[in-house]
Amino acid sequence: MKAKYGLLAILLSLFLISPLPASAAPILGGGWVVDQVNAVNMDSVGSPYAFSLLAPAYFRITDELVVNDVYKVYEGASLILTTTFFSNPVGFGDNATADAAWISSSYSHGQIILDPGLHSLRVQGNGVGGLPAHFFTRLDAVPEPATMLLLGLGLLGLGITGRKRS
Repeated sequence: MKAKYGLLAILLSLFLISPLPASAAPILGGGWVVDQVNAVNMDSVGSPYAFSLLAPAYFRITDELVVNDVYKVYEGASLILTTTFFSNPVGFGDNATADAAWISSSYSHGQIILDPGLHSLRVQGNGVGGLPAHFFTRLDAVPEPATMLLLGLGLLGLGITGRKRS
């Protein structure tokens, strides 16, 4: 009987951290996912991205190397993000094309932290660079403050140990 409830708990937890079956959503920690807008100010092919989060996560979006495209991300009817033109210091190392766009100030991109819970995101684009307008999205865990503190303390400890030896 306990095994039955244990299996049920595992299946439920997998459901809660996985995209819902009808979704083309990026997967938490799964890297860049490509999508496209086929008409100006209409939902992307993969929209809506329906998923559930157990902890906060970054939703990131970047243009796919077509200058001047701008994307808007909606949760329900609310606009939550509009991409802008700025440079990021580093990419993520899992897709050279997406990373090149992410670090360039010539292409629009943006990110937002999503709270735990159910989400249904829609992406629309202006198509200025031409249609279809391709873009990448990704979903990444937000590092917990305690994790960053432990990392910092570990590095500090290594630095102190290195000084004592020399």
